[in-house]
Amino acid sequence: MNTPLNRRTFLRATGISLALPFLESMTAAIATAAAPAVANPRRLVAIGTPFGFDPQVFVPTATGRDYALTPHLEHIKDVRDDFTIISGLSHPNTGGGGHKAEAVMLTGAPYPDYSYNLKNTISLDQKFATRFRGQTRYDSLVLTTYNGSLSYTGNGVNIPAVDRPSQVFAELFLASTPAQQAEELRKIGTGRSMLDFVGDQAKRLSKSVTAADRARLDEYFESVRDVERQLLMSGEWVNRPKPTAPGAAPTDIAGPGQPQKKLQLMFDMIYLALLTDSTRAITIKTFGDHHDLSHHGKEPKKLEACRQVEVELLQAYSGLLTKLKAAKEGSGGNMLDRTMVLITSNLKDGNSHSTANLPVLLAGGGFKHGQHLTFNKPYVESIAAALKEPEAKTPVPVVGAGSTPLCNLYLSMLQRAGITSERFSSSSGTLTGLELA
Repeated sequence: MNTPLNRRTFLRATGISLALPFLESMTAAIATAAAPAVANPRRLVAIGTPFGFDPQVFVPTATGRDYALTPHLEHIKDVRDDFTIISGLSHPNTGGGGHKAEAVMLTGAPYPDYSYNLKNTISLDQKFATRFRGQTRYDSLVLTTYNGSLSYTGNGVNIPAVDRPSQVFAELFLASTPAQQAEELRKIGTGRSMLDFVGDQAKRLSKSVTAADRARLDEYFESVRDVERQLLMSGEWVNRPKPTAPGAAPTDIAGPGQPQKKLQLMFDMIYLALLTDSTRAITIKTFGDHHDLSHHGKEPKKLEACRQVEVELLQAYSGLLTKLKAAKEGSGGNMLDRTMVLITSNLKDGNSHSTANLPVLLAGGGFKHGQHLTFNKPYVESIAAALKEPEAKTPVPVVGAGSTPLCNLYLSMLQRAGITSERFSSSSGTLTGLELA
């Protein structure tokens, strides 16, 4: 007779989380050395904002390369040829809307009822990071200026985010003392011993579970080996000198408000992290302090204030693109050519709470930009109709999501980085119309 097992067996060591997979046998309980550096590497920056953008001032009403800039996009017209605006994408099976969809913004995991029992999957940045593991000091940087993190491990475990620019600066540039180095190596060693313990337990379990469970355990063993590789690579970097700091550490901005200044400080750290090749995968969750404004009910003052917050995010985005474009790299190229910089959200906009027709801006990365791609033409037409008759008594019908998953874009981005996956989460293929430069 199989012994019931407790599902919640977690390993947490040196910032790495590994969970024993769910097995049929749990039902009764209810429950290598661092690789050489790569010249001109591919990079990813994913920026997530929880409340989307007001479609009437964000989404163009024409498609292709000759679209007219919307009021929001006018603020970033200097980099028009460096980004593509994409409309009509969504994550399928994510319910009728809600803030909890933040958890699947970069994973696309099914979340149909917004219960607290979400089994999340790996996020875009972490999948991307596997391509360059060991080549940089940090596999990824997970940042926030608001609250929480958008990054998830291969086991669906949320990765805590750093919310202070001064801490990011210290991790990038400030040398550890001998005592700190010894403590870091001790933690890595502890992590290895914990892996041995959990791995031995899992091997013993494999003798008394079903065939299906043994297949899941094989996947688990591979996860264990992957974490072991991560730990080995972490140890390789402990004694390597960090880059020279470009100046003094930034002064953190405490308290609420000033979202643009907070974001600008983090964008400065992101730029430095990429410039020094300290990492190639970065996520940042930002601009979530305007929850009340985003639920404006079309009240003019609140609507205008909400739009201004959105503009400030886009202006900061444009500034980051400009800095990356100015940084020369390779023969005649620049850092933006090889850095994909994405903005997206879990909601179309805060006022509607809709998870359909998510806003997307993608810049850089070696794609042909300067265009508007839409995958839900009736949605764009509905925006045009509303703009023509803003005082119409008959409301413009709500237009649902098209048939194209946002994860199609994510798959295109991963393949651009040299990752040979044929699928990512809910993707049905790569994104049509997004061509290489």
